Amino acid sequence: MPWRFTPGGLWRNISTLWRLIGEVDVVHCTYSFRIAALCAVLGRMRGKPMLLTQQGKGIVPEVHPKFHHAMLVKLCQHVSMRLASHITSTSDEITDLTAAFVPRSKITLVSNGYDAVLFNPDSSLPKPPEFQSIPADSKIILSVRRLVPKNGIHMFVQALAIVKQSNPHFHYVAIGEGRARTFIEELIREGGLEQHVTLLGSRENDTVKPYYQHTDLVVMPSSAEARSITCIEAMGMGKPIIASRVGGLIDLLGKDSTYGELVRIYDTEACTYDPPQRLSPERLQPLVDAVLAFLRDPKPLQEKGKLAREFAQKNYGWTVLRDSTWGCMR
Repeated sequence: MPWRFTPGGLWRNISTLWRLIGEVDVVHCTYSFRIAALCAVLGRMRGKPMLLTQQGKGIVPEVHPKFHHAMLVKLCQHVSMRLASHITSTSDEITDLTAAFVPRSKITLVSNGYDAVLFNPDSSLPKPPEFQSIPADSKIILSVRRLVPKNGIHMFVQALAIVKQSNPHFHYVAIGEGRARTFIEELIREGGLEQHVTLLGSRENDTVKPYYQHTDLVVMPSSAEARSITCIEAMGMGKPIIASRVGGLIDLLGKDSTYGELVRIYDTEACTYDPPQRLSPERLQPLVDAVLAFLRDPKPLQEKGKLAREFAQKNYGWTVLRDSTWGCMR
């Protein structure tokens, strides 16, 4: 449903939702923004319960340069959360943020999960063609993230320009597409990383397993994450992970970096969708140090990857989450 703020576009949205809500028993919305607020109102008018899932957008604070947009966000938050019959959140931090609007008794934490059958190590998988030309002495670093500011790929490219000065034996492969791509390409040129970074663009989720299988290190430099499915999939594959000490990544990898290496890149552990475009070399140094340490000796992080796989299988497979959620609901 394309969102249009014109009178005609808004009327089409309302009339379509009114018809659809009348045909179902339960309405489920993701994010506490425009559609959720509208469905909450229409659901109440139609006598249908609206369940809301909070994953970050619409609840994590953002900077809105236009006053009217900031007021619209606030209005949508209050309407969608207060009129929702029940709310699920996907991380401890998001539960806390949601609790500022509604009682905690109205919120249930239901973690993101992963396909534990698909994302399971398989040494028989052939190496992806894009990996064939990477020198054998180079460690392959992977991220599977949209190229948007909050995912921090631009931060990692800046850090790699510093890493290269001490150790050039790496190749970074980024799977994903997004509006930050042009800026990231500019940073690659600035850092002289053309031979060290490959932006592959989008891939279907069920095709990325071979990339994980033949990757040495996975990075998650995000400024905002709930319990990231991408991170859980990498954990399920038993991969060494370096991630920013932020939000749901702390939940997944452990406050003491039990299942991966958490590094402080940003000013706070709270999520933000408005990260800086650039950071000083001093601020990037913890990330640089973590990558250099892995390039020197990957074994400590590899051991954490093995623990991460066990932890993911035990806690985040979809069947495990189904059973635990159903147990809570009964």
